[in-house]
Amino acid sequence: MAKKNVAEKEALELRDAVAQAMLDRKGEQVISLDLSPIEGAICSYFVICSAQSTTQVEAIAGNIEEHVYKTLGQKPHRSDGYENALWIALDYIDVIAHVFQTETREFYRIEELWADAIEEPHADEPVKKAAPKKAVAKEEKKPAAKKSVSKAGVEKKQAAARKEAKEIERLEVEAAKKAAVKKAATKAKATAKRVAVKPAAKKATTMAKKSAVKKTAKK
Repeated sequence: MAKKNVAEKEALELRDAVAQAMLDRKGEQVISLDLSPIEGAICSYFVICSAQSTTQVEAIAGNIEEHVYKTLGQKPHRSDGYENALWIALDYIDVIAHVFQTETREFYRIEELWADAIEEPHADEPVKKAAPKKAVAKEEKKPAAKKSVSKAGVEKKQAAARKEAKEIERLEVEAAKKAAVKKAATKAKATAKRVAVKPAAKKATTMAKKSAVKKTAKK
């Protein structure tokens, strides 16, 4: 019985060391599966994690080997998968570590294959929260800063609106000037045309009168 308890304790220590090594290299979705209640299970625990690239898969697997050896003095009984680094398995007899590239883990769904196992997530300890007084002080400062930024934003918008109004006014004045010049030019052109027509008409009338006088004299 005592030997069994010692074996279980060592298996737990090994499981936790593997999980921590995964977390140290930013392994994602780190979980362990307790297979001990399952009859005929190949080991006591699976420890599983995901990595975004094959480079990270190799880095995590290497860190597991290094960390476990430093803390517990154990080396993997065998390893597999370093060739393509899509799925590296490290067999420590009681614990098997599985480091998957994310898409490979989604494809094989190893957790579903061992659905009867007891699943436990692993994560780093949460960062301690700041003291309440400091947090309150920060919260008090935030509204003031927000108000200042809001006022500056309003003033900026008002200045832009005034500038736009002046530009519109300038364009309207220019348009009015151009219209007046065009109107004056059209009027001058019409006047010049009328002035040019009058002498021609007068000349034609005079010539007609002279022609009539000549005809009368001949008779």
